[in-house]
Amino acid sequence: MPSEPAVRRSLSATDAARDAVDLVKRQLFPFQFDRWFALGFVAFLDQCGRTGGGVNFPGGGGGSPGGGGDTDKPDLSGASEWISAHLGLIVGIAAVALVVVVGLTALILWLNSRGVFMYLDNVATGRSDVSRPWREHKEKAASYFAWSFGVSLAALTGVLILLVPLLWLGLSLFTGAAGAGAVVGLVATVLVFLFFVIVLSLFSVLLRDFAAPLQMHLGVPCGQALGTAWGLVTGNAGTFVAYVALKIVFTIGAGIVALVAGCLTCCLGFLPVLSHTILQPLLYFERAWSLFILRQAGYDVFPAPAAPAGRFTPPLQPR
Repeated sequence: MPSEPAVRRSLSATDAARDAVDLVKRQLFPFQFDRWFALGFVAFLDQCGRTGGGVNFPGGGGGSPGGGGDTDKPDLSGASEWISAHLGLIVGIAAVALVVVVGLTALILWLNSRGVFMYLDNVATGRSDVSRPWREHKEKAASYFAWSFGVSLAALTGVLILLVPLLWLGLSLFTGAAGAGAVVGLVATVLVFLFFVIVLSLFSVLLRDFAAPLQMHLGVPCGQALGTAWGLVTGNAGTFVAYVALKIVFTIGAGIVALVAGCLTCCLGFLPVLSHTILQPLLYFERAWSLFILRQAGYDVFPAPAAPAGRFTPPLQPR
């Protein structure tokens, strides 16, 4: 049975960031290509599926500059007739596309779930292993995948539901068949979508940055680890708000660095694995950052040999 931390202490996102920088210096330097490349491959799995394109919304079109009557409105009657005549085909293609999207999402998230624990293990232990953490954390990754995939299905369902009013309102505005109410409805739907995206993004941070390390440290399923992580968030709201705000700034800065690195390497730095190798210090820091916040809370993911001498205290043991 997992135990509660023996010591309660105030948490600091900035102190955790300084500790993460110290760990990066100790573990990644002097530079060793084979070690950085192995970590780059594992980091690629950890990042798999975490970045990508967004949803394109149908835009509302304005009228012609000359002020139009009915002759300026597009005639969509032909399109409506074609859709009615081929409704079965459209539904079939949409169903196949949905199955393919769900299948690819499941595969990507499964790889990501394994990568999360592989990279987490390597950062916590100071190693650069591939096969050992792949085997060792199989059950933890399966529990993590169940939550990750479930949330992704919920997100996909939410997006599809929100797309219906967006398409209808956008089409109404485009054809001029709606008034100010449609504009208000469109704006409200977009705001709901943005809120939906923010909530999912925050849950993603909670899941990867805090629940996964707690899973590994406490040896519990993902759901129980999420409950523990949520308790930490609600008990230290200011620290976690600061962490999220600083992480947004860090992500923007890291994106600029990645862009510059890719350009300076003649686009080779944009290739998967290679880009993760080049940017390894940033990725290593980002992964270690939340681990040190958990360490402050008494959940010490780091084994004793990984703690740099003279800065970190020994792992906390329950009384």
